[in-house]
Amino acid sequence: MKKLLLLGLLRGQNLHGYGLVEYLKAHSTSGAAIGKSNAYRLLRALEEEGSVLSSAEREGNRPERHVYRVTPAGEAQFQQLMLESLSVDATADQPGIAVLNFLGEVDPLAAARQLQKRLDAVAIRHEELKQLPEDVLHLHPAMDLGLRQLEVELEWLLNKLNELQEQDISKNAQVKGLKT
Repeated sequence: MKKLLLLGLLRGQNLHGYGLVEYLKAHSTSGAAIGKSNAYRLLRALEEEGSVLSSAEREGNRPERHVYRVTPAGEAQFQQLMLESLSVDATADQPGIAVLNFLGEVDPLAAARQLQKRLDAVAIRHEELKQLPEDVLHLHPAMDLGLRQLEVELEWLLNKLNELQEQDISKNAQVKGLKT
């Protein structure tokens, strides 16, 4: 998936590694985020495979940097990976989801505090994506899907927070009933 993402970005423009990493950091909507060292490792692997070529460029007194572009072999690889990926259901394959299976194993009030932090972070990301113009969302379907997924996650989190708070109230009522 990460090779596909890098090839897809390079198809539209020649970029240097740092530019790719910054773009990915700013536009990541899922677990496909690629860190700096991983991006450079993948770029080297793609270059060794013949999928991308790099050339050294220098602007003014700045250090030399490698700019990457897709080769015809890289275009073929992109097309193959893209078609294979379109049929895969990766909706639930996101970091941080599996841990929710164990939510009932911790104190409801403590869980609610942590989920509130998650809700706050998701709400910020949701607001960022909501600010994007419709034409940008239309041109980047993954961002539009990410926005919709965030909306569903916000609704789920609010419902789960209410449920946990009700569990805590019920638990406290039972404890008070035992004391009397």
